[in-house]
Amino acid sequence: MPALFLLHLVGQESVGSTAALAGTGFAVGARHPEQLLTDAVEEALDKLRGQAVTAALCLFSPPLAPVHPLMLQTQMKRLACLRIAAATFPGVFTESGQSLGDTACAVLLLASPLGLSSNGQGILSAPRLSWARPDQAIAAPWLSAAPHIGSLSSRAGRFWLQTQSQCDPVVLGFRGVSTQYSVCSAGLRPLSTPLPVTAQEGSLLLQLERYLTLPMLAQHIPFHMRQESRLPLERLLIGEIRADTDPDAPPDLLHIRATDLNRSGLWLERPLSGDAHAFITLRDPVSAERDTRSALETLMNAMPSPAFAWISSSVGRDAAFFSGLDRDLELWRAHYPTLPTLGVYGMGELLPMQKTSYFLRYSKVFSVFSAFTAQ
Repeated sequence: MPALFLLHLVGQESVGSTAALAGTGFAVGARHPEQLLTDAVEEALDKLRGQAVTAALCLFSPPLAPVHPLMLQTQMKRLACLRIAAATFPGVFTESGQSLGDTACAVLLLASPLGLSSNGQGILSAPRLSWARPDQAIAAPWLSAAPHIGSLSSRAGRFWLQTQSQCDPVVLGFRGVSTQYSVCSAGLRPLSTPLPVTAQEGSLLLQLERYLTLPMLAQHIPFHMRQESRLPLERLLIGEIRADTDPDAPPDLLHIRATDLNRSGLWLERPLSGDAHAFITLRDPVSAERDTRSALETLMNAMPSPAFAWISSSVGRDAAFFSGLDRDLELWRAHYPTLPTLGVYGMGELLPMQKTSYFLRYSKVFSVFSAFTAQ
């Protein structure tokens, strides 16, 4: 599918910030998370240049990083800050550093008028940042209550508000935000047009319209892939467009688990809806870079001078996907080289659309925020 573009307006006016209303810190290495957190907070405080901290977001990787509530309590006292949220993800990054899999800590500190509200209380018109585990994304009513940005951690991901561990998804509200814009880079190259599902047995997809799916896949994959010793199923997906979804909603993306030579079909991770249309698509670095360039140009035109940013990235859009460097983040840093930015590599990305949100796969969602300033 082509890049998805979204403009989500909060408030009446976008106001660029001349003062440092946000600061980030990043630390990585073979050290205990407590030391990494201390170093990251110190870097972020330096960027705020003495301004009082109103809220803090602290992210750790990997998901099983040994984070203890006393670490967070110590930083709350140090910052004189009553609003702090923490989480573990497969990877974390800021505008200046990134890590996927290694022990790392990324921090975003906010100063007045910016701040956080725990669990989205009293902020019906404010943008929401949400963290959840994959099992909590199924039938999640909290998503339909308002647009959310955010990410899915792994099954082992953990969340804290202040120093209390959270079993449920964490929903945070940004205070003092004038305007928020989000854009999405899907990074997909469609290989076929959407066709009705006409034959399947459980998770075995046999036929789209009158075409057997395995020969259809073989016909549509790029020529260079046909020369490879194995079919790269990890990059091939089936897009599902259900009849009961909003026309502007992104398609669901399903993994192809295996091919069935005897039945000329494709084994998927779950059955498709009987009234759905489906298409074959490819996770493609060239398409991803093109989508990101276009998305960031849209973002720059919408808000050239934001106060801070959040990026939700799939673990499948890391440096390995681009054969060495995360081109998405390189392009981001070229457009916003000094903008305080916090982000994660996770198992799903939240895309806000109008009054609801959708979980995506293998994408990057870029969100920027401006702050209210005194008149």
